[in-house]
Amino acid sequence: MIYLGSSSPRRIEYIKKITNDFKIINPLFDESKISKNDLFYSFKISRKKLLSIKNLVEPQDFLICFDTIVKYKNHILTKPINEVEAKNDLKMLSNHKHVVITSVTYSYQNKIHTKLIKTKVYFNKLTDKDISTYIKEVYVYDKAGSYAIQEDSSIKLIKEIKGSYSNVVGFPIEYVTKILKKYNII
Repeated sequence: MIYLGSSSPRRIEYIKKITNDFKIINPLFDESKISKNDLFYSFKISRKKLLSIKNLVEPQDFLICFDTIVKYKNHILTKPINEVEAKNDLKMLSNHKHVVITSVTYSYQNKIHTKLIKTKVYFNKLTDKDISTYIKEVYVYDKAGSYAIQEDSSIKLIKEIKGSYSNVVGFPIEYVTKILKKYNII
């Protein structure tokens, strides 16, 4: 059986593109225990999520968890806690390149593996008005970096991406599909 360690609607949507034969288990780990300044933040979060629920599945089951961050220079951007933080995130990313990193941690046959998938994203130049409009049009408070590449808005944030689009959404479908095929799960 495949277990998705996430209740994210976006991740559920993407795993359904691979298979409908899965179950959801919500991780029991409190992310606030890891400092956002930790260089291994995303890696640690995805592993801690998995370890918090690993005992709920059998060794022959496939359990997968994720954590996605946005990294700009030395700043790690996670989910904004308020409008001020969301605006600051978008101002920082305006007219610059950043990297979206999704840590994918899975367990199968008593082994745990973690892989970091990176995608470069280039933002258009945004005015303060653009940023305010975007935050009104798109719910950003559950999105790393305060934006959602998959959401429609009158404001065009993205100039270009280099790498996996689905990774920016938080579910690198190409990698997950490859792993599931490697173990003959799908």
